[in-house]
Amino acid sequence: MLALFLPLLVSACGSDSPSGPGKDGLVTVWRSAPTATGGDWVGGTPAVDAGRVYAQEANNLIGLDALTGTRLWSKKIRVAPQPPPTTLLADRGNVFVSETDSIMAVDGATGATLWSVHPDSQAVVVPALDATTLYTGQRGVPVVYALNRQTGARRWAVNVGAGYTFAAHVHGVAVAGDTVYAAVERYLNVNGVTSSGVLVALDRNNGHELWRYETPAGHDFLLGAPVPHGAIIIVQDYGEGDLVAVDVHTHREVWRTEVGGPVGVEVVGEVLYTAGVDHTARALDVTTGAIKWAMDTGSSAIGIGGCSGGFWVSAIKLRRFDDATGRITGESTAGGAGGFVSYVASDGTRIYVSGTSGVTAFMCDSR
Repeated sequence: MLALFLPLLVSACGSDSPSGPGKDGLVTVWRSAPTATGGDWVGGTPAVDAGRVYAQEANNLIGLDALTGTRLWSKKIRVAPQPPPTTLLADRGNVFVSETDSIMAVDGATGATLWSVHPDSQAVVVPALDATTLYTGQRGVPVVYALNRQTGARRWAVNVGAGYTFAAHVHGVAVAGDTVYAAVERYLNVNGVTSSGVLVALDRNNGHELWRYETPAGHDFLLGAPVPHGAIIIVQDYGEGDLVAVDVHTHREVWRTEVGGPVGVEVVGEVLYTAGVDHTARALDVTTGAIKWAMDTGSSAIGIGGCSGGFWVSAIKLRRFDDATGRITGESTAGGAGGFVSYVASDGTRIYVSGTSGVTAFMCDSR
């Protein structure tokens, strides 16, 4: 526990050989303090790959050594801290960013820009990645992009709101097999007071639309990225506060479960984990949507993540729940004045989460 109160160093704090869990039940490995003007870290999802951790600090993307937390580089990637960031993706030594003014690939070792694409409107979207392509979208015009991950060259682009009377926004995409799925918020009047959520399935190779599902209510919208799981696609109907499973064959709802405004989905085997703004973390049967357990998170959830039998929720405090029972097995208040404000990234051994005190690495379990 002592490590949580030591003065923060600019590059790294802590040790790669933690002595054991503190009184809070968590093992803190290191913490890397912010250095940007204003000192605050913003949300989104960090990424970890090839021994490096990537996170966002104010308008900057930063690279950290995953073992020590030492800062390797920092570069400006945003023109403003709002709207808040979404998800960083990292793979094969590079990190991919879909943000306010551009979509880009960055060399993970140096921070050098490999390529950059400027969309027609803000691209603050949860992106997806496969072996050859980065998939993302934009908010002002609901276009889904498929970009060559090596060069940024456009493979295809599709307006999934063509013919709509009012605005629509892509909030997230996912790829599974030969299909790309896009989660869309569709305005049903000029200011979006009434809206619907739309799930669009596109051919991965050419962007041709395969099918779509639209929510029936008038205050719905789909938040984040769809989550493919076998023959269903799970979407977050944030407007109604529900998780919804849509059948890929019938394009109809298989189940719908109220979860208090979900902020993310984590699927492990046949169990789905989520947390909501209603101060509750939940485990659901992924086949039926039935709730297996529900536990208090202490505050509205901001981000989630999973690692090694634990389900982590950042809700100002960071809490680790036993994924089988929901029992709290550790918690931390060391996120700074504003608490922990990001989603949780994992490399299978450690988790990485950011707050106003910087990025912190914890061991996944206490052994």
